[in-house]
Amino acid sequence: MQSYVTVNDLLGVPGMPATTKGIRQALQRFSRDLGDVSRRREGTKAIEYHIDCLPEITRKALRERYVEQLVATENNVSEVKAVTRKTRNPDAVQAIEAYRGSPQLMEERLNALTENQRRVSEARAALVVEVLKLESDGNLGRLKAINFLVEKARKGELPERLQQAAVNANAKRGANRTISRDPLYQWVLKYNQSQNAAERLLLLAPGKRDEIKPEEISWLPEFLAQYRQANGRPMSEAYEDFVAEWQRRHADEPYMLEVMPSYDVVRYAMKKLPEVVKQKGRVTGSEYRQLEGFTRRDWTAMPVNYVWIGDGHGMKLKCAHPIHGRPFSPEVTFVIDGGTRFVVGWSLDLAENVFAVAGAIQHGIRNHGKPFLYYSDNGSGETADMLDKEVVGILPRLGIKHPTGIAGNPQGRGIIERLNRTLPMRIARRYRTYFGKGADRESLRVLNRDLRSAFNALQQDKPLNDRQKAAMRELPSWAELIEAIREGVEWYNNRPHSELPMKPNGRHYSPAEFRKKRLAEEDTEIEWLSDLELRDMFRPMVERPVRRCEIQWLNNIYYAPELRDEHGRKVLISYDIHDAERITVRRKDGSFICEAIWNGNKRAAFAVSAEYHKQQQRIKGMRKRAEEKIRDAEDEGIQILEHKQAEPWLSNVYRPVGNVVAVQQPEYEEEHDEEFERDFRLGMQKLFAMQEEDDP
Repeated sequence: MQSYVTVNDLLGVPGMPATTKGIRQALQRFSRDLGDVSRRREGTKAIEYHIDCLPEITRKALRERYVEQLVATENNVSEVKAVTRKTRNPDAVQAIEAYRGSPQLMEERLNALTENQRRVSEARAALVVEVLKLESDGNLGRLKAINFLVEKARKGELPERLQQAAVNANAKRGANRTISRDPLYQWVLKYNQSQNAAERLLLLAPGKRDEIKPEEISWLPEFLAQYRQANGRPMSEAYEDFVAEWQRRHADEPYMLEVMPSYDVVRYAMKKLPEVVKQKGRVTGSEYRQLEGFTRRDWTAMPVNYVWIGDGHGMKLKCAHPIHGRPFSPEVTFVIDGGTRFVVGWSLDLAENVFAVAGAIQHGIRNHGKPFLYYSDNGSGETADMLDKEVVGILPRLGIKHPTGIAGNPQGRGIIERLNRTLPMRIARRYRTYFGKGADRESLRVLNRDLRSAFNALQQDKPLNDRQKAAMRELPSWAELIEAIREGVEWYNNRPHSELPMKPNGRHYSPAEFRKKRLAEEDTEIEWLSDLELRDMFRPMVERPVRRCEIQWLNNIYYAPELRDEHGRKVLISYDIHDAERITVRRKDGSFICEAIWNGNKRAAFAVSAEYHKQQQRIKGMRKRAEEKIRDAEDEGIQILEHKQAEPWLSNVYRPVGNVVAVQQPEYEEEHDEEFERDFRLGMQKLFAMQEEDDP
């Protein structure tokens, strides 16, 4: 606080005149008998007077005005030094010593503080800073400074910043919260005992009520046994069974029945459980793994063509079958380069099979070279002997390693799973036969009905009406879908990809741009295969025995005289899946023997290709599944026939209960006529005797 004041400083202060002339005359009168209490203010012509010559009421008013000015100025907590006292709070000292003796303990406590505890601690520190400032700069005692702040806070006269701090520092609920003297005094003591911001934050933070941990709730495992079931039952239904089981188990224990947790208590406890704990048992496999932690793979660190990832996807649309023309859902297989997200190859097939996978890999190698690794799931189409078997598999012959992902863990191949969620769906949504997410069910039902009607009419050689013709136009052909996939792959490869780095203009690279950039910057040699190598390497190879110059394969018999010396031995044969006329025969060391020709000594009138054999297997499966559906429909149509109620004396009759069919009918005894049986035997003997006489 200033020791000297001027006339202007005293304007409007209690105990002084209202005008500057009156104040100047009053100051001259007050200082006349006190000696040298006035002086010229440095740098000005103004005369200033010591406050000791002023009346008591004026000195008090000046002190209060200065204190209010101090309170109104903002201060940094770290700029205000703590005032050390000889007396300290023993409890606080013990906490400080524990924290200083164990930095790890301090770090654990700091990490355990909630956001609310930190906000309260900061508010208390702001109030303590004001107290210390009033002590040092305002020439007020500590208690007077505390009382001043408490009174101003109670009246709401503090600056907005400090008034809000007073509300937050209370750490209690309610809009009209404020501070009192004793807590503020304790906060000042704790503030003075701290040496740094971390200690200050811990000492001024309010305590936190210890909540009951889930593992301490004795009844929670019993409820979880009802709730964590794979049928996805709601919590209310699980609670009903939990109550029934509780009442049954504690039927003779009145106290346990009285303390049975209510539904609200159960819900509160369940909210405290982590989601991964609540869902254990309710979801399994890949869906449960979505709740757990995972590892992000850095694919951009892989060189170009180092690893290709492939997967098949059942398209969510109906197209015309390439053979019979009826609607069906095809299978598309994409192969993507992991390092650049570039779609290198794709294939379209009737269903998921090894030929579809091989076709996609061949398409990629033909256009973009050979990869070092091919990564896929472990499905039947990806792990068939045709692809993986040593010596005879396509991938081992090409020198391509084939690691597979963990079963039921598609997240490990998220790079291709993401592609399957975007590109095939975008292609399928171009057509009205799309039946995936977002499709209108009613429109789809009407379209499918019209398509079935149209194909029934064609099968019966009836002309199509306008609705049937319109429905047929909405059904994409096989060729149209192939062209749509080709366009979709081109779109995907040339659009910015969010997982790829950014260009200088702030946009992400497209897969095609990033692949071109990587090939230009890196010393990566692309290994290409000739057309002859592609044709030979992608011919499936199997091991078959030779019997008298013949090899049997897919119900075909192939013959070559050069196989005479291989009788009884096993050889390797490679075949074209589209041409069954001939096979190439090699020894196990890979040396060429001959080409065996489809001979007339075979079971079928025409050669059966591998493609046709696969098709027949698929048709058999479709027929079997359709027959099962027909049997289910016929079983549902069985009606109960009314029958006469069995007589009481028929004790061995099964009486049906409910909606079932009677499986046993009552047996009735027949009368035994001995005379009739004797006459019948005599007549049969005469008939046999007459037949023997007529025979020559």
